[in-house]
Amino acid sequence: MSAAAHAALPIPRPRRRYRLAAIDIGTNSIHMIVVEAQRHGYRVIDKEKEMVQLGRGSLEGKPLTEDALERGVTTLRSMAEIASRWNVDEIVAVATSTIREAPNRRAFLRAAAKAGIEIRVISGEEEADYIYRAVRSAIDFHGGTALVIDIGGGSVELVLATEDEVFLTGSEPLGALRMAERFGDDAERCRAFVRKRLKKTLAHARELGYDFAVGTSGTIMTLAELAAETTVESGLRWLSRAKLEVLIDEIAATRLEDRPRRFNIDPRRAETLLPGAIVLDEIMDRLRIEQIRACDVALREGIVERILDSRRDQKQRGGVRRSSVLALADRSSIDEAHAAQVTRLALRIFDQTEELHQLRTGERELLEYAAMLHEVGKHVSFQSHHKHSFYLISHAGLRGFTADQVAVIANVARYYRKSEPEDDHPWFTQLTARQQEIVRKLVAILRIADALDRGRRGAIRDIAVDAGRKSVLVTVRERADAAVEIDAAARKAKYFRRIFDRRVEFVVR
Repeated sequence: MSAAAHAALPIPRPRRRYRLAAIDIGTNSIHMIVVEAQRHGYRVIDKEKEMVQLGRGSLEGKPLTEDALERGVTTLRSMAEIASRWNVDEIVAVATSTIREAPNRRAFLRAAAKAGIEIRVISGEEEADYIYRAVRSAIDFHGGTALVIDIGGGSVELVLATEDEVFLTGSEPLGALRMAERFGDDAERCRAFVRKRLKKTLAHARELGYDFAVGTSGTIMTLAELAAETTVESGLRWLSRAKLEVLIDEIAATRLEDRPRRFNIDPRRAETLLPGAIVLDEIMDRLRIEQIRACDVALREGIVERILDSRRDQKQRGGVRRSSVLALADRSSIDEAHAAQVTRLALRIFDQTEELHQLRTGERELLEYAAMLHEVGKHVSFQSHHKHSFYLISHAGLRGFTADQVAVIANVARYYRKSEPEDDHPWFTQLTARQQEIVRKLVAILRIADALDRGRRGAIRDIAVDAGRKSVLVTVRERADAAVEIDAAARKAKYFRRIFDRRVEFVVR
C-alpha cells in the first residue's frame, strides 16, 4: 500500500465508554454523581450537591412548600445541564421519603420532567437496598455480616447483610431534619420517641447478629469528622460511641446560632446535627455498638452499582480463572446452592483463622475453587464422587492456573470426605511438602464447611470463628434449626483438631 493510500485511511476512534448521572433527591440534600464505566467498576468524573432541604416545613404528610418546589426544580435543572455537558448516556434520578409522602408530589415530578429530569419515587426498602449496594462496593465485608445505618433527613435506613444476602431492611421516619422540626433541641423527648419507634427493628437486628457496623449519610460523616478519630482507609473513618456522647453534650451546650462557627459546619447542618446524633446514639446504645465505620458512599453510588451490574456479564467479571471453574461446574450439573453455601462458609472459616493456618490470599483462592468444584464428580458416581472430582479437575484444562495450583484444588476436592490424605496415596505423594501442608489445612476447613450444609437447606446463615490457644469456638447463626448440620460438623472437626491441635466447639446464637 502506498504512503498516500495509507494516509487516506480513516483513523479509528476509541469507543467512548458508557456514562451515567445518578441523582439522589433526599429530604435534606440533592446529590448527583457522574461516572464513566470502566472494565472493572467505574470512574467518578463529576459530583454536585445542594442542600435544598425539600422537607423543610413539608414533612408528616404536609405538601411541599412553593419555596421548596422552586429550590428543588432549580437545582435539578442545573444538574441536568451539567450531565448534558458530560454527554451522559443516561440520567437516573430517585426520590425518597419527602417526595414519597408529599400530597403534591405529582406537581414536583411534572416540574422536574420539564427541567429534563424524570424521577422515580422509591420505597424505604428500595432506598435501603441502594445504600447497601453502595457500602458493599466500598467495603470489604471479609465474608462477615454488616449492619448498615443511614440517617437521612427524612428517614433512617437499617440493613443487615453479608456481601451476598440481605437478612433485614428497615426504614423508619426518624431522619435528622424530621426530628429537628418535631423536637428542636429537646434531646430527651427526641430520644424517647426514637427508642420507642426503633424497638422492634433493633430487637430483630440483635437476634440476627452481625460482625461490624457501618454508618453512611451526611449526618454520620459530619459526626465522624468532628470526632477526629481518623483512620482514613479507602474513605472510611471511625466513630466511637464514647466520642459520640461527648459530641452530643458539646452540641447541646452550644447555642444553635453559634454551632456553625463552633463546629465549622453549614448552618443548615447545624440545625439537624443534634437530633441526628441522638438517633445514632440510641441505635448504638440499644445494639451495644462500641464503634462504627463512617463511609462516604451513599444512595447515589448504589444507583450506579445497580445500573452497572445489570450491564455486566456475571461470568466475565470473575476473569479467566473463575470463568473456567464455572464452566466446569456448569458441565457437571452440580448443586449450585449447596456449592455456593459451602464455599461461603469455607471462606468464612479461612478468613477468621488466619493466625492459625498462616496461609495467604493465593491459598484462599484455591480453597474457594475447590469448594465450588468439590462435587463435580457426582454425575459420574455418587458413591465415589470425590475420586471422580479429583480426576475431572485434574484433566479439565482449567485456564489461568499452573499445574501445581490445579493439583492442590483437585486434592482438596478429593479429600473433603471419606479417607484423609495419606503419604502412600500416589496423587498425594506427587505434591511437594509445602503443597501437602496446604492441602491438609484446606481439607480440614472444607470438611467442616461441607458438614455445615449437611441438609442442603442453607440452615446456617453465618458463623463467627474465634481461635484460641487450645480451642476454636464456632458460633452458629441459624436461619432454621441446624442441629443436623452442627452434629455433622462436630464429627468432621476431628480432622481439623489433628491438623491444628485445637478442639472445635460449636454454639448456636
